[in-house]
Amino acid sequence: MDKKIFTFFLTIIFLCNVSVFSFDLSSIGKIDEEYYISPGDMLGIRVSPADEFSKDVIVSPDGSIELPLVGAIKVAGMKVKELEKILAEKFSKYIFNPKVSISVKKFSSYRVAVIGQIQKSGYIEYFEGMTLLDLIASAGGPLDYADSKNIKVYRKTKTRDGSLKEEIFTVSMDSFFEGNLSNNVKLLPGDIVYIPRKKFTSTTKWVGDNIIPWTMLASFGISIGIILSK
Repeated sequence: MDKKIFTFFLTIIFLCNVSVFSFDLSSIGKIDEEYYISPGDMLGIRVSPADEFSKDVIVSPDGSIELPLVGAIKVAGMKVKELEKILAEKFSKYIFNPKVSISVKKFSSYRVAVIGQIQKSGYIEYFEGMTLLDLIASAGGPLDYADSKNIKVYRKTKTRDGSLKEEIFTVSMDSFFEGNLSNNVKLLPGDIVYIPRKKFTSTTKWVGDNIIPWTMLASFGISIGIILSK
């Protein structure tokens, strides 16, 4: 893949009106709903109409938080929506018809990694709503021999019992250049993105770097010799 072409298309995608590509901004939203709460996360808990009980809390190493009236409660492994319902039930003993909203203000693992055929491999700071295309652009774009059709996204999430579950997504970037962002995976903190090398490119690159230039030079020399001999 030509790096200049890739950079050009990235610029078009980010600068053009997203409606041209029928990209639904609501799909970015918050990642909170799919995220399993972990020790070290900072949660913003808002209680209405009793805002005096609202506060930001950090999940302790044992996976619990402590709130006024409610006391200590184990939250590690829960999803945000699940915890909202539990807290609303607990606060309902003291507050009439409470509404609880929770956001993950800081993640315990607030980075994503990109490795393989990429300009700048390594860890990149995660931001809310970060997508695969955002990550690749932040890392300078893929190298010339990247296999853009078989990008792997490795993700570990916690299940209810606290064990880790690994998921692997395979993504093709080719549709991005046609304005179709349906495969633009929304990333989560801790994700690892691997961009493999095209299987056939080792020989192709060697030929391109070592044989073709000399062949062209030889052809050029022969042409000059023929011209001068006339």
